[in-house]
Amino acid sequence: MDPIAHTLVGAALAQTGLGRKTACGTAALVIGANLPDIDGISMLAGLDPSLLFRRGWTHGILALVLLPLVLTGLLVLWNRLRKPSFNGPPVRNRVLLGLSYFAIATHPTLDWLNNYGMRWLMPFEGRWYYGDTLFITDPWIWLVLGGVVFLFRSRRLASLAAWATLAGLWMLLLFDAPGLWPAKILWCAGLMVFIVMRVRGVGREEFAANRLAVCAIAAVFLYIVAMFGTARYARSATEKDLADRGIQVQRIMMGPVPVTPFVKDVVAQTPGGYRYGKARLFPRFELELAPQTLPLLPSLEDSPVVQKAIASPSVRGFMNWARFPFADVEENTSGFTVYLLDARYTRSRSVGFGAARIEVSKDPLD
Repeated sequence: MDPIAHTLVGAALAQTGLGRKTACGTAALVIGANLPDIDGISMLAGLDPSLLFRRGWTHGILALVLLPLVLTGLLVLWNRLRKPSFNGPPVRNRVLLGLSYFAIATHPTLDWLNNYGMRWLMPFEGRWYYGDTLFITDPWIWLVLGGVVFLFRSRRLASLAAWATLAGLWMLLLFDAPGLWPAKILWCAGLMVFIVMRVRGVGREEFAANRLAVCAIAAVFLYIVAMFGTARYARSATEKDLADRGIQVQRIMMGPVPVTPFVKDVVAQTPGGYRYGKARLFPRFELELAPQTLPLLPSLEDSPVVQKAIASPSVRGFMNWARFPFADVEENTSGFTVYLLDARYTRSRSVGFGAARIEVSKDPLD
């Protein structure tokens, strides 16, 4: 999931009252909910190195054991060094450690729920796991968790201005994303409900804020369960539809799409290549497949051009991360341009996320 979602999860958990169980409790929940993303520093080395490193060491089982210990130790040290406060609770080391473990565990769990992938067993095994349940930026989680945090954390003018800016960014991303207009209108209606609640002072008192936060987290949990169920239903219905068409499926992805939970992005690996399209679940199931089939990468590996491209150190991360890889080769005067693509994210010749471009000269191939 995106950093906003992780931060809102930590903030909402803190607002339930957990953040006041111990000194630095809120910090443990908010920082812990984001801490595994320290591997984002690998992006400074470039996109391909980040694909090799991201959602690996700092998200795997060993990190889930060690990172909470590190976070708790740093927070205890920080609490000792800062100016003492007599208004808050004392540091309770065991409670702080428990909150750190809880918050950090939410991070890879949410990351697993989308189709980017998660390597749970790192550093012992590099296998990718996919939940195929939530889109990587989910506006409904933003709305519900952001709304309850907004009610309790928007008491100053500067805070209101920050929330207004964030809401504007959310709406910009929301309306730029493909999706059903009824879902977008419903999201905006939900935003207006929180604004009205804020004007009326709902959530100002601590007890009310705690209850609202608990309800919001419960609602998000039920939403995730429902999305998981729709993904599994879509998978079963799609496999049956493909079987009825005489298409043999070896692997399949039911990718979530922005905004609407009733449309899934389909990629199915068949013996003849990748078939892709959209599965619509409402008002009835309907599978729309693109007429073209994307070639499987293994079928192209006999080509010395593709062999040389995929052996390039510059695409080591991409080849390790790609779930449905295929290649598109373009010949030019000096050699070949090989586009390595992942059908999860792109299905045509391009450069950027989900794709890589390698120049291969003709001379060594002659």
